[in-house]
Amino acid sequence: MEPISVKVLHCADIHLDSPFADRDPEKAAVRRSELRGAFSSLMTYARLNEADIVLIAGDLFDSEFVTSETISLVLREFARNASCRFVISPGNHDPYTQNGIYDKTDFPPNVYIFDDNRLSVFSFDDLNTDVYGYAFTSPSLEYNPFAGRRPENSGRLNILCAHGELGAAASLNCPIKLTDITSGGFDYVALGHIHNSDGVSLANGVYYGYSGCLEGRDFGECGYKGALFGSINKTDGVCKADIRGLRFSKRRYEILTLNLTGMTDAEAVYDKISAAVEKKYGNDTSLRLVLEGEISPSLILSESIIRQNLENLFSLQIKNNTLPLFDYALLEKDQTIRGEYFRCLLPLLQGDEADRSDAALALRYGFSALAGSDIPAE
Repeated sequence: MEPISVKVLHCADIHLDSPFADRDPEKAAVRRSELRGAFSSLMTYARLNEADIVLIAGDLFDSEFVTSETISLVLREFARNASCRFVISPGNHDPYTQNGIYDKTDFPPNVYIFDDNRLSVFSFDDLNTDVYGYAFTSPSLEYNPFAGRRPENSGRLNILCAHGELGAAASLNCPIKLTDITSGGFDYVALGHIHNSDGVSLANGVYYGYSGCLEGRDFGECGYKGALFGSINKTDGVCKADIRGLRFSKRRYEILTLNLTGMTDAEAVYDKISAAVEKKYGNDTSLRLVLEGEISPSLILSESIIRQNLENLFSLQIKNNTLPLFDYALLEKDQTIRGEYFRCLLPLLQGDEADRSDAALALRYGFSALAGSDIPAE
């Protein structure tokens, strides 16, 4: 039996033309443009590194928002690499539907798109490789089309390109059990739908993994993003894969939590924030800064000063979850107007993030007024 060797690029969840979470419309537009740029870089990498197959495991597009210009870009990139096979398994955000993107677009002949929610196969005889897959044909798929199915020819290299949710039995987005993968007889399972990647795992002779998304779009998708690339080799029925993660994202989302407990001086707080941020993050970062802990009741932080100090970031979201440092147990028993004021605010101080922030500020202002002090200035 002749050895089989194939170079594979595995990507998913690109979501071309998807809205971004940035509150600034101009920056959101920049991010959409950068996502298209990341896709072009991905395609250039596949061409220059002579990938035999590019596996796109769902959600190449966000069908609700995709533009004709973006579709033209995708078609040009596919056509530029005519010797490579592009295999697409449409996902829940770009399902294969009548008059949908995949149905009405004339793709180049080197693009292979699954169009049915039943498992099917594309065979590439010159590579001695079969690629199996299926399509979402609506925004949900409540079963796993490859559960209990095995490749037709174990002597070939058998790849599965699948969009679905591993380990979520009640998922409406193709629930996948680990045993569906490890007992299926495939050599490599290219997964899509989960936007974070832990790389490639090996179990029972099967390599599998999520590639993650190409660019993070919100704070649920932190870190640099990209795709998986490498070689898959099969000799005498034994498969060996050398697949590694590659970064293609231009920017990243990150969350930084700082505990300010016991701090009394605003300048010291600003210095602590600046030092923590500048050490790790720069213009490539959209940062959510979470401030927590109990601080001096007289200390009111200026969001504008924090933003001015952190102008080097691409974007900044600030969540001030700090609370004033009072003796709450004593205040609950206080029979003066201070105690009554505190007890009125207590449910909010124990509420959600927005309520806690508002109540903490009201507590600072109210106690300053009751003490006859000047209201602390921002």
